[in-house]
Amino acid sequence: MSKLEQALELNTIIEEVSQLASFSLGKKRILALEPSYKPLVINRNLLYTKVDLRIIHKNFLCPFYGMKDLTLVFSQAKKGSLLSATDINDVKQFLLGIQAIVRFYDSLQEVKLEYISELFQSLIEYPKLIQHIDHCIDDYGAVLDTASMELKGIRLSLKKVDMEITQAVQRFIQTHKDSVVDAIVAYRNDRAVILVKSSDKNQFGGLSYGESASGQASYIEPAAVLHLNNRKQELLSKEKEEIERVLRQLSNEIATVSDSLLANLDTVSILDEIFAKALWGQKHDAVCADIQKGNDYILVKARHPLIDPKKVVANTYRIADGKKMLLITGPNTGGKTVSLKILGLFVLMSYCGIPVPAEEAHLPFFDQVFEDIGDDQSVISSLSSFSAHIQKQAYITNHATVNSLVLLDELGSGTDPKEGESLGIALLNHLREIGCITIVTTHFSRLKAYGKRHEDILLASVQFDMDKLMPTYRYIQGLTGQSNAINVAKRYGLPKEVIKYARFLMKQSDSEEDTLISKLEEQLNEVEANNLKLQEQLTALQKEKDELHKQKIQFQKEKDL
Repeated sequence: MSKLEQALELNTIIEEVSQLASFSLGKKRILALEPSYKPLVINRNLLYTKVDLRIIHKNFLCPFYGMKDLTLVFSQAKKGSLLSATDINDVKQFLLGIQAIVRFYDSLQEVKLEYISELFQSLIEYPKLIQHIDHCIDDYGAVLDTASMELKGIRLSLKKVDMEITQAVQRFIQTHKDSVVDAIVAYRNDRAVILVKSSDKNQFGGLSYGESASGQASYIEPAAVLHLNNRKQELLSKEKEEIERVLRQLSNEIATVSDSLLANLDTVSILDEIFAKALWGQKHDAVCADIQKGNDYILVKARHPLIDPKKVVANTYRIADGKKMLLITGPNTGGKTVSLKILGLFVLMSYCGIPVPAEEAHLPFFDQVFEDIGDDQSVISSLSSFSAHIQKQAYITNHATVNSLVLLDELGSGTDPKEGESLGIALLNHLREIGCITIVTTHFSRLKAYGKRHEDILLASVQFDMDKLMPTYRYIQGLTGQSNAINVAKRYGLPKEVIKYARFLMKQSDSEEDTLISKLEEQLNEVEANNLKLQEQLTALQKEKDELHKQKIQFQKEKDL
């Protein structure tokens, strides 16, 4: 996982998706996901997920029972190895699983299945192989008597000889009661033996198999039982040979279709990956992005997938109409970085074929995504926070193209504000010359002023509630925001005299334009608050209207009765 994917927390999303996979190979595929920057691959993967979302929304779920990673089993069969009965039973369960998936596909005729049909249709069934395995091996991995007439005959003979051994042992016990210590038959190396007094062990012929723990008794195989035990050993050896012959036959059958079975396994793991993505999308009320030519980047009511759904704020982002640079301003902890990460994360998710939590998503094709987010200072490499930022920015300026997406968080921070602002403006100027889509967050006034001077730069802010002195996390396009650092400092208990002097200094440095913007933001916040109240009232009125309608219908039914 690259630093980019970690910075945007794609790794966390992928881990969440992997938990929805049905078997290990599907999960392995998901955990290995990386964004593709090839248009054909991106569109194919998104179309797969879109169809699966459609299937899941119809309350259909692809069955993956019986699926497990049998790569090693199929590979061993291909090499001519003898498979165990358990392995062969696993193959049968896998083949039954393939049948179930094909039946599932056949039942989906009412769902439009373009694109993904090719995956289902590539699965090959082997009903005769299933029937043969079922005839030879049970669901617990034991070889059945029905596997061959020879095996059935051997096992009948084994039952017969076991009965003869039991009878011979019982006769011996009845005849030699005084010498027998325990009337229960014991077994040593699959041979029936009897526990007798050690002093009498040489009276009965046969063989001795050692003494008891006390040393007072010995296990013997009397002559009367010896030849029956020998007969049983011969039959057991024949049984083993016949079982091996049956397993060899089945292993050879599996070997002849091993390449096809490996292809089936790969296809099923792909389907598992796609359905896991769709399940994640359903869980997060997500959609598959529309990837198109051009530079328009539009997200409607986008929500960060890692924020509590009860607390997350949905925002709409629109970078279009020739704009290629978005400058987001506003208070600390107000959501600037969240907005920046959403715009980057949704690209990476879409390029992995994962749906994004939004009502609509329209993205361009990017050849690469670059980021300077967070603090990568390092004692080992002697990098300060500022040096780490500059190192990343140098890499971006040397590698970004007109088709790239660049994400810069708190541009110009980590050094003297004047130098930071100057470097920030110079960097933005360079990126504008390259022509890539750039998304920037900043507090710096000169950067805001720079954004206002250029028509190709889109200005936006995150809202701050001046009454509660808290951020609302609402993204507002077309307006720069204030940092509100002094108001926040007051909320957290900085002494009044410090706050008062800070306001005095602030007013001295404020331009007339800054004052107007501050007033405009206050008015906008008030309008937004009123809109929210109106929306709540409309929702409540609609609920009341629905309830009255239900009561009216019920009243009409009772009246008709």
